[in-house]
Amino acid sequence: MRPMALSIALLALVALGGCGNPFAPDKQAGAGEIQGPAPDATTPEILMDNLARAMRDRDKDLYETVLDPGFWFTETDCAGDIVLENGLEQELEFLGGSRDGSRPGIFDIFRSFEFDFQLIRRSVELGPDFPDAFEGDPDGHPDEDWQVFRGRVQMLMLDENGDGFRVDQVMTYKLRLGEDGLWRITRWIDDPLSGDCGAGKRPAQLFNWGTAKQVVAH
Repeated sequence: MRPMALSIALLALVALGGCGNPFAPDKQAGAGEIQGPAPDATTPEILMDNLARAMRDRDKDLYETVLDPGFWFTETDCAGDIVLENGLEQELEFLGGSRDGSRPGIFDIFRSFEFDFQLIRRSVELGPDFPDAFEGDPDGHPDEDWQVFRGRVQMLMLDENGDGFRVDQVMTYKLRLGEDGLWRITRWIDDPLSGDCGAGKRPAQLFNWGTAKQVVAH
């Protein structure tokens, strides 16, 4: 994103710079504290911890490890219309920038990134209950059982000027176990925010995650 375009996109959010952080997570390394390498995601719980760590640390390499090769992201409005959908490579570009370094991503633009996941429900999708509806169906997994984490996600992204985005949204993560014995996110599904269809007014300065990704990408 060009500096001028970014400034315009963030102008409405400048008030965030003077506010306290409403989403400060409990788990953060102290100033000067050195963290060891993230553990291998041998359990779904470790994977979710690695996701949070990748976001908070703006760690492009760790973020790539939490995503499955078949990763697919979707977000709809309350009418069921797609707001944004993307696969693995586009997701990595949204967050980490282009691989050739020609275009920055969210992790490059924002110097502070708060991320908090509050679990609402955990479940298992049994493979036989999810046959492929069509070839390449991202939701079909007849031969695999997937772990599902659904919860409230709160993010606060600020650049060096204190401008940024605030996200408060219910999201669902579906995890699959790879042949290497590691868990990865294969589906990321965002619920629509209230007000997407005019039923209510969306709070000022609150963005859905799909919109935040698209604004920064452009």
